[in-house]
Amino acid sequence: FFFDIEGNMIYSVYKEADFATNFAASSNGPWKDSGLGRVYQEAMANPDDIHYADFAPYGPSGGAEAAFFATGVRDSTDQLIGVYAIQLPPDYQKSIEDQVPECSLEAINAAYEGAVSVVGLGKPVSE
Repeated sequence: FFFDIEGNMIYSVYKEADFATNFAASSNGPWKDSGLGRVYQEAMANPDDIHYADFAPYGPSGGAEAAFFATGVRDSTDQLIGVYAIQLPPDYQKSIEDQVPECSLEAINAAYEGAVSVVGLGKPVSE
């Protein structure tokens, strides 16, 4: 998705019901309070950061679960010109822990239980 600085969605790959609507907090856009609306608003407030909204039903995508990332976009003079956002589908692999049980925090902690590593501060380690 691409939004102008007024909150209008001016580009969308799929042209769902959210296309050409407004996501600014001050607007009456129907999706301004959605996850996509939140990341748009956060990206406008802090355009140099990457913003995330966790999985939740998203109306324009048939109510399917969706998560969003967004960040500000600047032109060659460093002026903010809009916001770029992406939507993660419900089948997106959320975490390596969900895919590979051996990589869960509990499994990693158990593997290193009792291990101690000591390295000198600021000194090269000889081989």
